[in-house]
Amino acid sequence: MNKRVSMLQLMLVLFAVFVFITLTDISLLFGAVLLPFAVYFLVNLKHQSNYHFWLTFVSFLIPAALLLSPDAWVWFVVLYIVATVVHHTLKKNMSQELALFYVTATLMLSFIGILNLLQGFGIIQPISDAYLDIRSWYLSQLEMYGTFAADLDTDIIRTSMDQIFINLPAYITVIAFMLALYTILMQRVLFSSSSVKMWNYRSFKDWAFPRLILYLFLILFVVSFFTTEGTTAQSTVSNLLIVVEWMLYLHGLSFSYFFFREKKLNVALSILLLIPLIILRPITLLIGLFEMIFRIRTLIQLKRK
Repeated sequence: MNKRVSMLQLMLVLFAVFVFITLTDISLLFGAVLLPFAVYFLVNLKHQSNYHFWLTFVSFLIPAALLLSPDAWVWFVVLYIVATVVHHTLKKNMSQELALFYVTATLMLSFIGILNLLQGFGIIQPISDAYLDIRSWYLSQLEMYGTFAADLDTDIIRTSMDQIFINLPAYITVIAFMLALYTILMQRVLFSSSSVKMWNYRSFKDWAFPRLILYLFLILFVVSFFTTEGTTAQSTVSNLLIVVEWMLYLHGLSFSYFFFREKKLNVALSILLLIPLIILRPITLLIGLFEMIFRIRTLIQLKRK
């Protein structure tokens, strides 16, 4: 679809992209905050003119490569990839949940790809080396506190830090999901007065992961007892287990909201009651686990009929 695109609109798009890559070069946090807004301008432009969308990309591509740092240039490319994926999900009339999956996968693969590229070209030091430097510095700081450090088990701290590093891919996936959710929801707000048709979506109380997640969780949980610590198999199982646990956590939150609404609690009170469940993640994870095992949601729905 090609429509007339004004020069002002093109200038706004170019300005939005410039602000995004400039602030992302300063801090990734700034980039994460601004990502949905830059995506909005690009998706709106692509909806009107695919030609002008790629024209802005090419217009920035070479100057950005010459003037920006390599990591900022890569983030510029990722921005256009995410905008393309978001536009594709809108064009194909996908559900919001499926759009969230595609954007999460795009961001997760982009994050991991960026890290590998930057390490491969020697732009940043290997993540493992950076982690060892951070760990050594942190443990040396603990030793400086003398009596306080003596009360701490440094071996446990070192093991915990190592486990966090091993599970880095899983945490990257979780961060990608949070950023994708923020981006998707902001598109709804920004496009609220636009003619662009948004995704079909279900209320959060109706979110329900398939029971396959339960079986996958149980299999990974059992297999984790038979893997040797420090091996590739243990690292892979550990990362997959974290991602599946987050799915169960979201499932538990969704069911809790569903249960509150079934009890005729108003929306404000239901959301208020969700706050402690958001904080107390292990309890919410167990709620999701038990709901999948006993299919409590289905029983409530059948009883309603």
